[in-house]
Amino acid sequence: METLVQTNLRLRKRLIKLADMLRIARHSADHDVLTGLANRRLLYDRLQQAMALADRQHLQLAVLMMDLDGFKTINDRLGHNAGDVLLQQVAGRLSSCLRMTDTASRLGGDEFVVMLPQISGPESVSAVIAKLRRSLAAPYLLAQETVLVGTSIGVTLYKGQRQRPAQLLQQADRNMYRVKMRRHERASALRTNKNRLARERKQAKAAA
Repeated sequence: METLVQTNLRLRKRLIKLADMLRIARHSADHDVLTGLANRRLLYDRLQQAMALADRQHLQLAVLMMDLDGFKTINDRLGHNAGDVLLQQVAGRLSSCLRMTDTASRLGGDEFVVMLPQISGPESVSAVIAKLRRSLAAPYLLAQETVLVGTSIGVTLYKGQRQRPAQLLQQADRNMYRVKMRRHERASALRTNKNRLARERKQAKAAA
């Protein structure tokens, strides 16, 4: 017959197991399954809290929206498994560059968001972006191949304008696409200039 001590021990083990299951369920509800970063739900919750704190204490915060240049090409050429590994490595590099109070989030696909609360101003944001760019620019090993991946980053600052989190993210997203378009325009101009120089050299050789 089971003693009282044995019953208590069995119940304690069951409670510990249930607590672990609850902790895992809560983590899964708030984090991206692939990368372990905060998901959209947790990002919005933390962003709302940070904005409320910024309003009360007259602080600033920054939101960085970023995506990976050429991610679809990597997926198509090396396979989806390599694409998943890339996203996981990007998530690790983002996390390693941030403070405990910052939040890195994956919204889906190759879109990531970084929230920087309680910043001193644009200069501190620029320093973080420079650090992120250096880390993300390092080569990735995917499917036994070394790959370089560019990153487009859009930034917006919250200075107590009482915006909603969605509005702040939309502004950062628009700024990111402006950065991406400027990069494409510069690359297109370089290609045009290179082609022009090649034609001129060819014409010069033909005329000689």
